[in-house]
Amino acid sequence: MNMINVTEIRRNIREVLSDVVKTKKPAVILQRSKPVAYLVDAESFENMQRNKETESDALTRSRNESLDRIMQLRAKVARKTGVHSDSTPLIRELREGLGRRE
Repeated sequence: MNMINVTEIRRNIREVLSDVVKTKKPAVILQRSKPVAYLVDAESFENMQRNKETESDALTRSRNESLDRIMQLRAKVARKTGVHSDSTPLIRELREGLGRRE
């Protein structure tokens, strides 16, 4: 990966772009010796975007499958125990009721 400062970019932008496109290796643009940007060829950038979207789709699908499984397990527990509603309101009511009596 090439490391190029801003001044060199200003002077040699054509050469830097040519090198990035030809080698398909990104260039790190430095300002005051710190990385501020990366210069990548268009094909590599498009591939990164496509992979990012694919990963996002996979995460969404996985999350939805997990939520479906949780709902199935809740329904199964409700059938076996006879409890059909969420117990959170009951717990809150009991807590608040106990707090008032004390």
